Amino acid sequence: MRKTLLSLLFLSVSILVNAQSPKREMRGAWIATYSNIDWPNRTQTPAQQRAAFLTILEHHKATGMNTLYIQVRSQCDAMYPSSIEPWSADLTGTQGNAPSTPWDPMQFMIEECHKRGIEFHAWINPYRAVGNSNNLPGFAANHVAKQHPEWLLSQGTLRVLDPGLQAVREYILSVIADIVDRYDVDGIHFDDYFYPPAAPAGTTPYNDDASFALDPRGFTVRGDWRRDNVNLLIQKVYDTIKTLKPWVKFGVSPSGIYRNSTNPEIGTPTSGLEHYTTLFADTKKWLQEGWVDYIAPQVYWYIGQPGANYAAIVPWWNNQANGRHIYIGMAGYKVNDPAQGVNWANPSMIPNEMRLNRQHPNVAGQAIYNTSSLRSATKLSFRDSLRLDFYLYPALLPRMPWRDDIAPASPSSLQVLKFRTDSVVLRWQQSIATSELDKAKRFVVYRSTIAEVDTTNPANIIAITNTDVPGYTDTTGEEATTYYYAITSLDRFHNESAVSNKASNLPPAISCPEAQTIYTDANCNIVVPDYTSLALVNGTPVTPDITITQVPAAGTVVNGMNNLVVSLEAKDEANNGTSCQFDVLVKDSIAPVISNAMASETQLWPATQQMRNVAIDYDVADNCSGVTTSLTVTSSEPVTGGAYGNTAPDWVIVNNHMVQLRAERGLFSNGRVYMITITATDSTGNTSQRQLQVKVPKLPDNPFPETLLVVKALPNPTPNQFHVITVSTSSQPISYKVTDMTGKVIETRSNLPANGMFYIGSNYAPGMYFLQVKQGQHSEVLKLVKISR
Repeated sequence: MRKTLLSLLFLSVSILVNAQSPKREMRGAWIATYSNIDWPNRTQTPAQQRAAFLTILEHHKATGMNTLYIQVRSQCDAMYPSSIEPWSADLTGTQGNAPSTPWDPMQFMIEECHKRGIEFHAWINPYRAVGNSNNLPGFAANHVAKQHPEWLLSQGTLRVLDPGLQAVREYILSVIADIVDRYDVDGIHFDDYFYPPAAPAGTTPYNDDASFALDPRGFTVRGDWRRDNVNLLIQKVYDTIKTLKPWVKFGVSPSGIYRNSTNPEIGTPTSGLEHYTTLFADTKKWLQEGWVDYIAPQVYWYIGQPGANYAAIVPWWNNQANGRHIYIGMAGYKVNDPAQGVNWANPSMIPNEMRLNRQHPNVAGQAIYNTSSLRSATKLSFRDSLRLDFYLYPALLPRMPWRDDIAPASPSSLQVLKFRTDSVVLRWQQSIATSELDKAKRFVVYRSTIAEVDTTNPANIIAITNTDVPGYTDTTGEEATTYYYAITSLDRFHNESAVSNKASNLPPAISCPEAQTIYTDANCNIVVPDYTSLALVNGTPVTPDITITQVPAAGTVVNGMNNLVVSLEAKDEANNGTSCQFDVLVKDSIAPVISNAMASETQLWPATQQMRNVAIDYDVADNCSGVTTSLTVTSSEPVTGGAYGNTAPDWVIVNNHMVQLRAERGLFSNGRVYMITITATDSTGNTSQRQLQVKVPKLPDNPFPETLLVVKALPNPTPNQFHVITVSTSSQPISYKVTDMTGKVIETRSNLPANGMFYIGSNYAPGMYFLQVKQGQHSEVLKLVKISR
């Protein structure tokens, strides 16, 4: 019991896994026109026939079909304008009569199929000439049965072209070549009509003695010769198609049983009609020789059927593929038909057969016969099992690497634009190939809710486009859901390219650059550059379809040293956008300029070892504000000299405009030199320097100066005001400046008499101040002390 349960569990898992929708699968249906089985209605007008066909086509598209085998030549007639064979009576009611309103049904059907992404395979019956000889008198005069009655084999009311005649083979080839040359068909398709089946009792079998005698080609066994006759046609058809249009496929749909045998090397454990021995179609050889792209056996039986068990026949065909495709023809027409028995009343029969198909790796798809059964309301809704389950996701057609195994170039520059909550427009680019086999003919649109779009999962396929025009509009997404898209291209043989770049329906995500630096000009202005080229959108450089807006705009003139915050906004053509910001650091590359630098004393003599006030006067100019200044002092001698008191410190920096220097030099030196360095630093850190010398000489440079200026301030200290008296040997006007201990200017005046007096300080706060009186290049500095009252 335990072993049985394990076996059932394994079988269930196996069926579940294999029933999952494959990414590649041929999903087909036959549209039979012979005797108006599916279409058209010969009593309708051309407009009505077109409308009826479009209804059928939409129905097949909604089911999930990607291939249709449409019968265009059922008995050496034509569902299209032909110079070789007459118009079909199934179209117009009378063979040879053109439609009442001129039109080309095959061209129309091809175009409409391709608009919906469905392959059109021209289904022809190669040998059947007259389905019922009772109708022959009404056939057109140019019908082959009337033009060449000597080509016909007769059995009962059936008339077929004799496969043993070279002229017949050439005639059939001319029909096929005409179709392939004039129409953009995706394939040529033969059904199961070859030699007539065995004649029933009371019916005279066909007689091909004359053709056998005419061209035996060394064969002595009639059956082998007949099979070779069909082989010659099959091989020649394949070669002719490949020569005319290498992308057009060729395949055959024979009856479901090759040969009856318990030996799998020979056939299947069945007891039905054998197309090898009865119809003389050696389909196994065609696969072995590579004369067909596929075989689609009509396995029109149920699972477990005695003498023709579906579950035994399908695996046998799977093993005969020889690198070609096997498609399984399925009997939709038998479902729920009382004449077919209780097993076809099982609504799970077609679904179970579908699952069995998918368990076999060489079974690349299936086709349903017929279209009417798929549209019938009495077929136990087996179509719904296709539409809602097995064909829920679109499928690529299987590749045919023996015909072409080179994939087209991949799409590039995928853009996704969300125009409304329910509309996402995809655009991309595709390079143009020169070879027809290398051209992208269709595109696969993948969509996922995660960024890594899995292109191996058919659930991510939302569409296979109908044309080679790049572009698709997705209206199937859910509102407020983020989707990621990718595109691949397909050639005529459905080779799939590498995947395009990924893109999402999110607004374009802009990334700003790192902080930038810009330098002011001589007027402390900056001109804002264009930073838009530094942005990345969705991780890549900006493409022309994205508009970048910058604030402040490029070219804006900004004055001052304040840093900027620049905003960039990216918008797509649907006006969806995001923004980002980055800092622009404003710096000054121009150093301050120090001018008019002078010291109030250039020499300290005599060397009294006393501290002397020396005012350092200078002007500083900078292109921008925010300049700070400082003073440093160095001495040419050690800080403590060798004589005259040996005192310290030798200097004090009072503020950035005042120093105190000791009038001291070494005992045996020729003099000391104080070097006063003025340093100006702007807010960016640019610096400039000027140096002044103050000497403590052994002897004064000029003991009798031309100008002698004496300045006195009385009283000092004072709680009130200072009475300043100036006496000079020069008449040149004087000026003065008062600074506090921080160097801040408190008061200035100019053009005062050289000899005179003035009052200052009545409104000064208590503290220490420095008075610098200048006359030309000469100056005197006094320290003032304002005390509290």
